[in-house]
Amino acid sequence: MKSIERKIKTVKDRIQRLKSLEHDLSSFEDYQSSSDAKDIAERNLQVAIETCLDIGKIIISQEGLKEPKDNKAVFAVLAESGFLTSKNLTFMVPMAGTRNILVHGYDKVDDSLIYGILKRHLDDFNIFLKEIRDNYLSGKG
Repeated sequence: MKSIERKIKTVKDRIQRLKSLEHDLSSFEDYQSSSDAKDIAERNLQVAIETCLDIGKIIISQEGLKEPKDNKAVFAVLAESGFLTSKNLTFMVPMAGTRNILVHGYDKVDDSLIYGILKRHLDDFNIFLKEIRDNYLSGKG
């Protein structure tokens, strides 16, 4: 469980960095005109999403759950097994797709998508972490 706890801390640290960035941005135009802000947002978001995927893969492995066919399915398997709610699933599945764009389609990143995540969805990561704690870790302690 220490590896999951370490990964939870990583996600929290990255989300905190993103919240600080979001707080400093006054508008979408402000974000769009700053290559530093975009770099900070994209990298921290990528690491946060990948770490959530790692958490999911660890749980799937430890619990002997069905092997997901792709990253989006990692979250679906967690939801099917009762570790995530369907509400959280509606956020995390698109985040797996966002991660793919950040890693493989970096020349096609939609600034408005990343800015929207900064402005409206950072707390959704904390909901994911809370569900992992409540639905998985609390039963293991």
